[in-house]
Amino acid sequence: MAVIDKKIFIFHIRKADNSGLYLHPFENFEKMISKGNSLFVEGKYGEEPVIESLTAFRNKLYRIVENSVNNWITESRFVPRFIGAAVVFLLTYFFLSFAIRDPLPMLDEVAAGLAGAVAFYFIMGKRYKKSAPASRLRGHYRGVVDRIVFQESPFIKTLERVIDEMKNRTVEENLDYIMSDFNEKDILFSDDFVEERNQLISYIEGELGRTQSSKQKRSISRIIAENNLNSLSKVKGLNLLELNGEIDLILFIIYLRLKIK
Repeated sequence: MAVIDKKIFIFHIRKADNSGLYLHPFENFEKMISKGNSLFVEGKYGEEPVIESLTAFRNKLYRIVENSVNNWITESRFVPRFIGAAVVFLLTYFFLSFAIRDPLPMLDEVAAGLAGAVAFYFIMGKRYKKSAPASRLRGHYRGVVDRIVFQESPFIKTLERVIDEMKNRTVEENLDYIMSDFNEKDILFSDDFVEERNQLISYIEGELGRTQSSKQKRSISRIIAENNLNSLSKVKGLNLLELNGEIDLILFIIYLRLKIK
């Protein structure tokens, strides 16, 4: 496997309601498998999550590994499965057409051929999931999950302090606050944490992409495209109380501020 050129981060963030949020790229884990990268994953937190939370999250990653390997291995073997199913269809069709003395109606022959082809396709899919390559992939990526170690990050710790400052304020007050200059926020924009910042932004964008309406996405894109702090005032017109998913209003405003420098 190819060597990955950077660390992959997993973030645990304590939100304004004190619930924990894990942000990571493994919802698209099949793409990572297809690229064949060796993964080095590191967990980051501000306030240390409880052990039960970490255990539940690790179990979630195991399930993602299992499902992703199954999907990838069957999709990567699509061509041989399809060709095999086509051969089964033709053999069944011609057998029923010529080998049986009492000819069946053509519709029955086609139906029997399709049934055989579908059965072959799914049986082979199950066999591929239990194959040695699939088992090796599961073992490899479960090992990646096992080796994930979480440690405190000054970047996430600062992010959580900013969230604490924002949680009892109005949208207007939070916009003024996030646009103001103060030393504590410098860490969020420091070059020392550029990889953490960029990966956090990409994970939030992934969450927003799954939960936002097309209208909200277009409005967000326009705000970011303007790339100036004054454009953040347009957040008030987005009807953000309708935000869905794990990204709440405060984290969304911080995300926009990280995008607009």
